[in-house]
Amino acid sequence: MDRNLKEKYNAVLDLTDKIEREWQKANYSTDDFQDVVWDLTGEVDLSFLKDVKSQLMLMEHPSVRQAQVRSTFSDFYFQMFNNGRFLIEVLNWWGGQVNVHDHDFSAVQFQLKGDSLNIYYDFETEEMNPRSAIRFGDLNVANAEIWQEGSRTKVRPGALDIHSVFHLSHPTTSLLIRTVPTPRYGTQSNYFPHLAANYFVNNDVQRKKLTGLSLLASDSTEDFHNLFQNFVNTQSLSENFFMFLKLGDILFQERHVKLVYEFAKRGAQEEKIIKSVATNNAIDFFKTSALRTPGVTEKERLVVFALAGSHSAKNFKTVYNRLRGTHYELDTKSSIGTFISKLSEPKQKLARRYLDLLQLSGVENEEF
Repeated sequence: MDRNLKEKYNAVLDLTDKIEREWQKANYSTDDFQDVVWDLTGEVDLSFLKDVKSQLMLMEHPSVRQAQVRSTFSDFYFQMFNNGRFLIEVLNWWGGQVNVHDHDFSAVQFQLKGDSLNIYYDFETEEMNPRSAIRFGDLNVANAEIWQEGSRTKVRPGALDIHSVFHLSHPTTSLLIRTVPTPRYGTQSNYFPHLAANYFVNNDVQRKKLTGLSLLASDSTEDFHNLFQNFVNTQSLSENFFMFLKLGDILFQERHVKLVYEFAKRGAQEEKIIKSVATNNAIDFFKTSALRTPGVTEKERLVVFALAGSHSAKNFKTVYNRLRGTHYELDTKSSIGTFISKLSEPKQKLARRYLDLLQLSGVENEEF
């Protein structure tokens, strides 16, 4: 390993020793962890970890090699330290995105490379049990900010910092110094416009069902419909939501969409599930199109991400006002139209239809 890189790694280990000593004084309280780390990292330079090359070189170190774990979170997940109480992880984003989520840990997040739009949400639940697998309610934007390269942010545990991050730059790299999952906060939840869900049902059996159904849908429509309906009739509400969510692109195709309509007619909760799946399809469309369409500028990408993170004109106005007067002020009048013009004709029609679905039609003409 390069001598300079080894010295920087040893400096990080010195930092972890300081964190351990100070956090011990707080009785290893998860609630206090982010404050401990914040106070100790004001002058710390972690920028040497912003490149995948440096991360790969660090894996030559035996301790770093042993710290590696399997994870699909981010496009390249790199863990460089874990003492069983807290850890340091690097998330590399080369096009991947995340849904709205909360946290079962406490942390300080460092933006090492690139800029990201971070949107915070409030979720007003209709359910009395906050740990149930699926909870119905309303999701609304509370705040929005830009994480700029070199910035850092506190991450509070539980549902205090429900958020979603949209990576404006490509690639984007962030580092977290965080606690291991804390059971009393429950499993992390993902949030949608009409519900919140945790993925207890995301087990090997359910994933194999999804894979098999995806194959069957392209082979035999009749068999796919019969088997899908059989599963829906025997699964829990949360299992059904997960299945509709993960098969959303397939189920909303013309030859399969009757399955969606039939399920939505079952009751108010089923209707909310379908609405959440439909809006999630729209959100994913805009996120993916903003990243993969040639010629899309960062200014256009920012507006599209703001649309995807808002799912209503009211929420979009909140994002717009939070960024107003900054370098990242949203230029809706030109950006939305020019973005859509860069899409293929079928995708242009789909974009307009999704703007209707998200209650965002005409925002490019609004005076916020």
